[in-house]
Amino acid sequence: MKRFKKLAAFFLSMMMIVCCFSASAYAGNILNDAKTIKQLETISIINKTNEDKSYYYKINLPDSGKLAFHGERTKSFWGTERFYVSDSNGTSIFDEYLSESFEQTINIKKKGTYLIKINLDRKYDYYSGGKSGTDYASVSNFYYSFEPDNTPTISLALNVEVGDELDFSALASNYTGKCTWKSTKPAVASVDKGKVKALKVGKAKIRAYMNNGDYAEITLIVKKK
Repeated sequence: MKRFKKLAAFFLSMMMIVCCFSASAYAGNILNDAKTIKQLETISIINKTNEDKSYYYKINLPDSGKLAFHGERTKSFWGTERFYVSDSNGTSIFDEYLSESFEQTINIKKKGTYLIKINLDRKYDYYSGGKSGTDYASVSNFYYSFEPDNTPTISLALNVEVGDELDFSALASNYTGKCTWKSTKPAVASVDKGKVKALKVGKAKIRAYMNNGDYAEITLIVKKK
């Protein structure tokens, strides 16, 4: 009986090792095949298939710090839209439902390569009011930013009204490198080369990113005119 128990324990431990190895190998294969995206690189995704689909991306982070994701989900039909982040070993560090306008920040404890997974619903064929058509689940204006630990940040707040236009380009006039402008909520306030337009009531952060990852930030609080 004791021998049987030892053999059972041995085979159980071997099965666990094989399972762990298989899971690690699977995660490694996905990571290798995933598309690399750079900081502030904007991507858009649309699922036109008959099946729920997962999209994989990988990012390389040089240090510990705050990892922020921004984007907009335009359609939802079956409720399967989710957003995942895992490390190179396949260990999940973030799992959240993909809201219509999302801005998520994750604390990264060490440098390395991280895998991003975005789930989108299959296409939706509808018939309403005598009309038929097809809608598709999609994500637009998706990008990430990374703030290494101990990075200095300048932050201001400003109240504006819908329809107001502002020019923040002068704020980066003393910076000789490339400056990349981003809005965390493009539907609320858009920005193009430092020129900002308030579009609807809400709150948006306008950021000017430098090449080294530092950024200056202005929070716009957009009110009715």
